[in-house]
Amino acid sequence: MLGDLIQALLAAVIVGVIPGYPWSRVLKATDDIVEQLAYAVGLSILLVPALALAQARIFSTGLSFPIAIISVLVVTVGGVVAYVMLGPAKGPAGHLAPRPRPLELPTLVPLLAALVLTLGAVSYLILDRLVLPVILVLVLAAGAARLFEKQLFDSREQEQLDEDDDSLPNRLDRFFGNGWLKYGLLAIAFGLVAFRSYSGPLRFDWPYLRGVDQFEHVVMTDMTIATGTTGSFMLYPPGFHYLTALIKHFSGLETMAIYPVLGPILLPLVALACYAVARSLWGWGVGLGAVLMVGVISYGPYMHFTEARYPNMLAGHFILVLAMGALFALFASPNRRTGILMALMGSSVVLYHQVASLHEAILLGVITLCLLPYLLIHDRRRGVAIVGSFALLGVLAVVFAWNTYDLPSIVGSALGITESGRGGDALSMAIGTQNPMSLIHQLATISHPVMWLGLLGVFLLLADRGDLPYTLARVTLLLWTLMVLVGSRTAMSGFPERFERDLAVPLSLLAAYALLTLLRALDHRHISFGAIAAFGAALAVGATLVVQANRNFDVASGPSSEIPQILITRSAQVMLSPNVEAAGDWLKENNDGGNILASPYTGIIPSRGIMAMGGYDGVQSYDAARIVFARDLPPFGAEPLEKALATLENPGISDSQEFIRENDIRYVVVHKRPAGERLDFREYEAREKLYKNVYENPRVAIYEPLFTDRAS
Repeated sequence: MLGDLIQALLAAVIVGVIPGYPWSRVLKATDDIVEQLAYAVGLSILLVPALALAQARIFSTGLSFPIAIISVLVVTVGGVVAYVMLGPAKGPAGHLAPRPRPLELPTLVPLLAALVLTLGAVSYLILDRLVLPVILVLVLAAGAARLFEKQLFDSREQEQLDEDDDSLPNRLDRFFGNGWLKYGLLAIAFGLVAFRSYSGPLRFDWPYLRGVDQFEHVVMTDMTIATGTTGSFMLYPPGFHYLTALIKHFSGLETMAIYPVLGPILLPLVALACYAVARSLWGWGVGLGAVLMVGVISYGPYMHFTEARYPNMLAGHFILVLAMGALFALFASPNRRTGILMALMGSSVVLYHQVASLHEAILLGVITLCLLPYLLIHDRRRGVAIVGSFALLGVLAVVFAWNTYDLPSIVGSALGITESGRGGDALSMAIGTQNPMSLIHQLATISHPVMWLGLLGVFLLLADRGDLPYTLARVTLLLWTLMVLVGSRTAMSGFPERFERDLAVPLSLLAAYALLTLLRALDHRHISFGAIAAFGAALAVGATLVVQANRNFDVASGPSSEIPQILITRSAQVMLSPNVEAAGDWLKENNDGGNILASPYTGIIPSRGIMAMGGYDGVQSYDAARIVFARDLPPFGAEPLEKALATLENPGISDSQEFIRENDIRYVVVHKRPAGERLDFREYEAREKLYKNVYENPRVAIYEPLFTDRAS
């Protein structure tokens, strides 16, 4: 494990950190090393895979090791040259927001009551269903009180507030704000996030990592290396599989060995992006809180990890968040460099995941409608800069999406000229097919502390004042939160479950801001009802965070079966077992070309898992219910899946034999289910003249067809 981890991390740094660092210095003005690192990673995982993809398409080859080396070197050297010629980015390096006014007694009293009830719910002393409406009313009351507090100060009053602020956050900021102590605290916070993601797999899963989606990504990564494209397997953007293929080349590890060691690092990456955005808005203290809220307290991103939904996590919870941070930088400093940074980060989402791209398209559309008309009238320079950045983003997004989603067919369908094509069919499959989860499920995904502090943060932003850049940023953050919330509550979004998990990210940012604002009320110089209420609220929220974190660590460090039932899904389970892995090893050792046909599920492992372990990319099989549901069918549609299932269930008929010949199926892999089920391995045992048993263990049987041209 340790050797694989070191190899994979070194390769990840070579591919995903170093190439983008000089570019981040050129495009992003910041005096914070951690924030700079976040954008270095974001630019690396865009530029290096994009260059590798361009070479593979130009030369019609797979992603070879020479292409990998050229991609890393060109991006790195190009960044160094750009930095030498252009110098570092200039502009506001601090945070946008003015120091918030501390919470006052009318806000603190209902907030204290809400936090005490939240502590009871998190500690299982009070049932969620009973206390949820009461907490909601109390938080709304606290938010309404905040809106009515006096917020308008002249510059002299604001300066006096800053000078007189002797609150706990201000004292900590003066003590830790510079030097190694600040980064020491951040290191501890990121260490806690990494412990949450690595502890369970290290104790119970290794080398069997939880989550089913990893298998399809193994298959597509190997296809990327072999042919440069995955279009025949699944409708998926190429970015993630090019990134994994690059890491595979530089690490020397098998694809199946990369995800167990690098999959868990995605949760700290999500926390890194949230830190970068929170620091740019409110300072490093809120950034530290955002790391803990999204990485330790919330469940949303963590559930993507347990289900191995790595591209969705990387695109929706890392790249998209950095795109929002780049947009905030553009609000503050509307120039070419920040415009290019926003365009690069925004278009990168399209290269990595289709659902995150849908989220971004909706969000940018809402921002365009709500903010751009005002800016073009009242602040033309800023408005034109945003229009230019969005235009460049759109051009890059079209380039990245052109082949993946068959954009010409989508445009032709909209004009009534052609059929919708792969992209349009995939979208129509999803719309309206998944119902929103219950509000209790949504609360469990977000977590009590993030939900209620995040809701308070909404009111804090509504009550805030500041200059135009900060006003634009906070309106954007509020629109982002509202958009994801609406998407999580309607089937028409197509992906309410993923919107639900994505909601954890903006709410974590808002919760961190609310937490720091609450702590600013802790002023030791004055004994008053407000000070007492603030102290009580701070104790309650601190205890709540500790209890929630302890619960989350217990779940994360235990077996995947201990994930709370309200959150658990089939794909959150540990996927592999020794018997299944042994069958996969046999298939790999005997892989001399062709395809295999496997049961739709071996236990809870999909057929793609058997294909991934054996090194094959076909033939896929789904069970009947999944074919009828038709939500995420491969690009070739339902008919081949129906034929594959019929072949597995009726191995003796002539149509099945013809299907096996046409698809060059070398082995049929059957899950040894109980007698009487539709797909029964005994059907193959009874046909010794047609199928030869070449491998068997207590869970899996493998048969070689004897009637193919190869067999004869």
